[in-house]
Amino acid sequence: MKFKSFALTLFTLCVTATCGTEAAKAATMSVVADGLDNPRGIAFDSDGTIYVAESGKGGDGNGGVNCIPSPSAQYIPLCSGSTGAVTKITTDGTQESVITDLTSLALTPSGEQAAGPADIKFDSSGNAYLLTGLAGDPNNRDTVLGTPDLGQLYKVDLNTGSLTSIADFAAYEAQNNPDGSDVINNPYTMTIVGDTAYVIDGGGNSIYTVGLDGSGIQNVAAFPQGTLSSDAEYPPGVEGSTGFAPTVQSVPTDITVAPDGSLTVVEYTAFPYEEGTARIFSVDPDTLEMEVVADGFTQLTGAAYDSEGNLYVLQHMNQSEWKGIEQGGNIIGDISGSVIKIATDGTRETIWSGDGLEAASELTFGPDGNLYISNRSRLAGEGQILKLDLESGGATKVPEPASVIGLIMASAVGAKAMKRKRQQQLLAKVETL
Repeated sequence: MKFKSFALTLFTLCVTATCGTEAAKAATMSVVADGLDNPRGIAFDSDGTIYVAESGKGGDGNGGVNCIPSPSAQYIPLCSGSTGAVTKITTDGTQESVITDLTSLALTPSGEQAAGPADIKFDSSGNAYLLTGLAGDPNNRDTVLGTPDLGQLYKVDLNTGSLTSIADFAAYEAQNNPDGSDVINNPYTMTIVGDTAYVIDGGGNSIYTVGLDGSGIQNVAAFPQGTLSSDAEYPPGVEGSTGFAPTVQSVPTDITVAPDGSLTVVEYTAFPYEEGTARIFSVDPDTLEMEVVADGFTQLTGAAYDSEGNLYVLQHMNQSEWKGIEQGGNIIGDISGSVIKIATDGTRETIWSGDGLEAASELTFGPDGNLYISNRSRLAGEGQILKLDLESGGATKVPEPASVIGLIMASAVGAKAMKRKRQQQLLAKVETL
């Protein structure tokens, strides 16, 4: 999606990056858990215990038999192994694997960018659900890879480790290909509202509605492609743009419920991961109709609302990923990420940038009111769970132009009637400026 103007684009990026002026620290950060393998989704039970879905570090694929070339990592082999897990961190800091030996698929031999246990969530009754990723052609799942448990949503018994399939997204992608592009499946994250799960497929660029009552997949919608600028940067030696603006897949990566009940979804954007082009969508939970409500971010992988309706988003890295890390896990540059707060009036505020926050995914509020983040979430043996205490200080706030405020205000819009009402109020306000 193109920005409204060059001036607006520059201003938006300056707010996010603080234009070389470091904002005052708005928080303090501490490590809650360490030594994890590709940690992804986080959930809290009623006792405040943290559960983490570890995607694992893959394996040797049965001596290379159960391996496929990665469709997004320069065809490095993705090989399977039983290294995925669900880990819990108790309130006293004890770290324990609850379920082990779950299927994992990762780049070989680094174990980077694993697909396996991708997210874990609880419903209002305390039932646990586990989402598994795939990161490849679903037609190869059962045959070449021999990993039929990937690309699915399960109801999970945390006491016995038993899994009951609720939905098979890999099979659905293979048969229907909702976004009409390449056939890739990678369920990545979800949220649960009542007896419905909303699942984001970052490989298939889609959102699914799933009935947890056994009714399975009920609805699906693809996210719209974005547009690369004609001067987008590419890695050295890779042919880039030729003066026109090609489209690029959305790659949605996280979902949360907005204060009005609508869904908020953030995106990563596909290769070459152009900076400043990641978008935020508002999605109607009933129809899955969607609209872009904000842009100007880089590689978003997390979103969460606080009790006052402010939206927090997580940038996986603050620059195109190829500048910071090579496919296969070799870190060659800065992999720092950021947490950005978008207030209800549209003000953007960088809460934390770098300083230990690196290649992160998942952003959720804990019962203590602090933000919890899966850090170094694409690396094996180096993953962490971080706690970001937001009450430790204040940050410099920079107001945005009215037009951008309008986009952000729309992120709390769900029902069509509410959308029209707020848009009318916004127009009236703008006309008086």
